[in-house]
Amino acid sequence: MLGSTRTARATKRFALLAATTLAATLLGAGPAAGQAQAAPLPPDQGWRSCGSLLIKKASVNNKGNMFEVNMVPGHALRVPHPSVGVAWGDLRNCVTFPNLDTLRQQFDCHAAFARKEQEWNMESDRQSNPDWKTDNPLKHRCNWDSSDGGGSS
Repeated sequence: MLGSTRTARATKRFALLAATTLAATLLGAGPAAGQAQAAPLPPDQGWRSCGSLLIKKASVNNKGNMFEVNMVPGHALRVPHPSVGVAWGDLRNCVTFPNLDTLRQQFDCHAAFARKEQEWNMESDRQSNPDWKTDNPLKHRCNWDSSDGGGSS
């Protein structure tokens, strides 16, 4: 009886992990997530609870010709080596915004180098920077060349 209970629990855990991974991939957390930089601006979305251990709350602010995605990371995202892909999926599930390369790059940069910050801000007006890891992240602090008023971390 005890063996069958363990097997059932292991099966449920595996199914949950598989479903979470699939959802993250479908939400654009996977490497094949291509983005168009000319996507329409999303509507304003005030702060909302995300119901995630990784993302406490998030918002989107439309600023005319650019937008900003803001979030407060949960404690589980502040520790080294979190499941960044799942956290990105949780953020995309919480608020709606175009899936731009630069936003994911800024998110990954914050997870790697600024995870202790109280709030993370990703701006759509930043250029895509696939080399952000080798482009002195301690200097740019995930805020590489912005044009229209970006510049928060």
